[in-house]
Amino acid sequence: MKKNIFYILTVIIISGYYSCTDILDTTPYNALASSSMWQSEESVDQSVAGIYSALYDWAPGAYDADFDKGFGSTFGFERWGVAGQLHGAESLTSGSINPGSDYFKKTWQKLYEGVHRANDAIANIPAKSPASAEKNARLIAEAKFLRAYFYFRLNELFGRDGLGVPVYTEPVAIEDCTKGQSPEADVWALIVNDLTDAINERNLPDKDNTGRVSKGAAYALRGKAYLYQGAKYAEDGTVSKDETLLNKAVADFEEVGKCGYGLFQGGYKELFTEANEHCAEMIFSIQHTGDTDYGTISQKFVGSRFAYSGTANGWGNQTPAPAGTDLYENLDSAPFNWDDVIPGYSALTEPADRAVYFLRDTLDASGNILKQEGDGKPLDQTVRKKVRDIVNKAVNTKNDYLPYGNEARIRKVYTNRDPRLEANFITPYAGFIGGYSFAGAGNAMEVYSRWPLGSNSAAPAASQRADMATDDGSNFTYFHRKFVYEGTGLARREDGPLDEPLIRYANVLLWQAEAYVELNQPDKAKAMVKLVRDRVDMPTLDAGFANQTIARNYVRDERRREFVNEGVDFFDEMRWRTWKDMKFNRGKGSQGVWGNNFRAYTWPVDNDLYIWPVPQTEIEKNPNLQKTPGWKY
Repeated sequence: MKKNIFYILTVIIISGYYSCTDILDTTPYNALASSSMWQSEESVDQSVAGIYSALYDWAPGAYDADFDKGFGSTFGFERWGVAGQLHGAESLTSGSINPGSDYFKKTWQKLYEGVHRANDAIANIPAKSPASAEKNARLIAEAKFLRAYFYFRLNELFGRDGLGVPVYTEPVAIEDCTKGQSPEADVWALIVNDLTDAINERNLPDKDNTGRVSKGAAYALRGKAYLYQGAKYAEDGTVSKDETLLNKAVADFEEVGKCGYGLFQGGYKELFTEANEHCAEMIFSIQHTGDTDYGTISQKFVGSRFAYSGTANGWGNQTPAPAGTDLYENLDSAPFNWDDVIPGYSALTEPADRAVYFLRDTLDASGNILKQEGDGKPLDQTVRKKVRDIVNKAVNTKNDYLPYGNEARIRKVYTNRDPRLEANFITPYAGFIGGYSFAGAGNAMEVYSRWPLGSNSAAPAASQRADMATDDGSNFTYFHRKFVYEGTGLARREDGPLDEPLIRYANVLLWQAEAYVELNQPDKAKAMVKLVRDRVDMPTLDAGFANQTIARNYVRDERRREFVNEGVDFFDEMRWRTWKDMKFNRGKGSQGVWGNNFRAYTWPVDNDLYIWPVPQTEIEKNPNLQKTPGWKY
């Protein structure tokens, strides 16, 4: 269990700067009486903790119906990125979304809740807080950073194309939230001003490893704000640039390293472990513990039926998309191409023709029926029949199935690639150390992602222990490995202890690379990318930076590879105006490992998904709000 960290909605104060309380406070922010909120140092601490707590659970949940069971700050957006997908149906990608959706309503509400909590602190701490002047100054700087963060999210979702969002900088009652939108540029100006104030506050430390705001975090977020304004992308690929802003972005990104942050060199996979979550790479993170209601829900929604937690296994609501896994290059950094490993693969249009290459072995090296690892009996005849049926459906590849050796052949497709592929995903026939809670034992064991399973929805059974059980055995999908807990040590699938990184140093380096690309300085962009790739021993080739267009696409692909399951890519694709092409035109739906669609995507005719609409409920309450252009109300 982690000790002495900043518990959200608690008063855990860092020793050495604050008075040391280290107590769990059970009074939530919104339950504090206004008359007492600022009257004691403890209540001031708790009020600021309440701003941090607004980072929690504003992202969409698993499906439309359970939005309140959120995925954290950005985690829930992963299924809309290139490397993610939602297994079930939902409105945003089905073409049925409208301004009345809870996606828009609750995202708007929860982000503004963070804004208003920050405004309370900024207005009241100077006049009412009994803490020292130095502590008050630091708390105000933290509140301004957090207000900037919430406005940043509001502006990039709801304020694009000049529209902006309403700006409130003073405490205001809910019924008095009647402002219209301030122009997008004015919102960016507020964000930059708040972050500049934080940077200039001498009582804010350069670096912090506990989840609190630091100067390094403020430089990173301000640089990102300059980058977003300095390079604006159109769907046709054109870019409008402001080189002054791009150079400001570069300068801010340089300052982050000077504040003491840098890449973790202990290994990419090891970075995302509890032991290293407070390392120098983690600039700003949401803090989690395994305590009830203080953890991340990743195990529940991106695990599998063998991702153990207490008395219940994980689910597979969010799974990786093949479009993302295919971006991982060969070990020599040559682009991966299925046709190089299976000649003619991309020309195969019949699902069964492709499926043949992913089928499990049914015979051993001696030509005998394989034994089941759980009970030593011959491989279940139901599984063998499914294999035969698929092979018989194949039109062009029937003779390519290898009853012994099919698994080994497909494994080579994944093992000779960028190491981040296997660190981020559970790929076909890879092992995963899971648990067995359905049987009540909870013992750790290694299972393997094999297909087909014995039933369409395979719960763990003693005879199938070697196979990774999934929610849907009728489709063979990839599974996430990053932020999925192995073994049997997790008490609850809703409360994983791993922190949720919002800004890490790899983000900064690749933002800086993007700025250098738009400044047409490809050598400098390559140097930034190389730092990230060196960690996983992947060569950075000159060919990826041959001209500005190639370099731009290469940096984008590197971001898609690096930040899987961190909720980053969706916001990138929206900003680059590549989302429609990468998600809807190329992928066309949620897919199995060989690209078979099992749930279609539809770009809506009446609505422009590149800007989220001001929610219908807000329009009805506030006549000063402008309806979002491109949306049918």
